[in-house]
Amino acid sequence: MRPSLHLLLVMTLSFTAADELTDECLACMCFVSSNGCTMPEPVCQNNGFGEVCGPWAITLYYWMDGGHQDGDFYKCVEDWDCNESTVRSYLNRYVTSPYADCQYYARTHAGGPNGPNLDFTLDYWFQVKACLDYSLFTPSPA
Repeated sequence: MRPSLHLLLVMTLSFTAADELTDECLACMCFVSSNGCTMPEPVCQNNGFGEVCGPWAITLYYWMDGGHQDGDFYKCVEDWDCNESTVRSYLNRYVTSPYADCQYYARTHAGGPNGPNLDFTLDYWFQVKACLDYSLFTPSPA
């Protein structure tokens, strides 16, 4: 006997990965992380808690968890594509909820794997949400 189409659909839906990280969400995370999605000068700065680098304000450990893009942290954070690739890879690694939305991605970016459960990441999320709600920054059309 073959399983019904309904059963296959339910099984497929229960094993799907998290929603995709949208370009708008990623752009607003950049906007909030670097005051307008700009490459900071200097590229790495101390934010009071440690060194953060590039337009998404990533750390050495974030870069490592994001797959060691380009093989050299300081080379990577000077490059836009490497920064974006690191953030996408990091979030792909840690955001596994099938119900993930931009808030979940943003709070994971700001607070690590447990970020969605940490109160301090709410402020970052509210800034990202304002960026989205008021179209403060959107990615350029492809």
